[in-house]
Amino acid sequence: MATTIVAAATNTDLDTGSYFELAARAARSCLADSDVSVDEVGMLINAGVFRDDNISEPAVSALIQKRIGLGLEYQPGRVPAFSFDLMHGATGLLHAISTAECFLATGEVEYALLVAGDTHPSTQRYVAGFPYTTGAAALLLGSSPAAGGFGRLYTSETTGKADPSAWVALGEAGANGRSAMCVRHGAEDPIELAAAVVRDCVTDEDIDGDDFAAGRAVLLAPAPALGFRARLAETLGLRPEAVVGVDPAIGDPYSAAPVHAYVNARESGVLGTADTVLFLAADDAAAACLAYRPQPAAVATVSAIGAARSEKH
Repeated sequence: MATTIVAAATNTDLDTGSYFELAARAARSCLADSDVSVDEVGMLINAGVFRDDNISEPAVSALIQKRIGLGLEYQPGRVPAFSFDLMHGATGLLHAISTAECFLATGEVEYALLVAGDTHPSTQRYVAGFPYTTGAAALLLGSSPAAGGFGRLYTSETTGKADPSAWVALGEAGANGRSAMCVRHGAEDPIELAAAVVRDCVTDEDIDGDDFAAGRAVLLAPAPALGFRARLAETLGLRPEAVVGVDPAIGDPYSAAPVHAYVNARESGVLGTADTVLFLAADDAAAACLAYRPQPAAVATVSAIGAARSEKH
């Protein structure tokens, strides 16, 4: 049994600036797109960073869990569920996938629901100086013998002392600290961190340029900077079509970017020919890459051989 993506959903509704509400909506949509009920989900992980009112307690995951009615009562027929926050900047969702896989692999949980997304703590949708798109995304993971699963998580981080990328200037905020946030964005170019971690991943996962050229592999890129997808493709020597990014109209969804890129690739039809999907997340402090194989390696190999034979004929 390998970990598989059961469903994925995003939400950028304009009628609310609450991450809690947007994450709950994304989670409900994700479950609605699957045959899984909320009563079957045994774990919820929140990887979102910026949240309503800068709340730190209780955990944001618990607030989202309550909104969607996940495991609130221990009753016959309902799966016991627990939730927690796992924050690691832009790469948090990929760390959450690896964490959830530990529980799925042992059978501790049957389904894991992951949510991510961000909002300005004031819950206003547009605030000068706040660079991230208000929204949320959800990913439902399960186990299946018909999937190849995820590979190991590859990470890269800046060396030396790192300046904070977000903080609340209490002296300036005064009594409004719960709705204030300062963000240092774009101070460093994330392209080298991202390229390095992708190279490590493709080397160890035995993926080469031919796989990308033939559509057997696709790289999902986040949107931390203008033109990032095209620059990343050029840096890695890949054809632009092999790198799928976030819809430009979305902007930078930060912690939810991997799901946005996945949904964009799915809707464009790119995933139909891909044996391997590389999830990439990056900001100016860290990058992470994770290979996902929607089908078993043996099936993928046979499909690749068949495609090669078809090309020859």
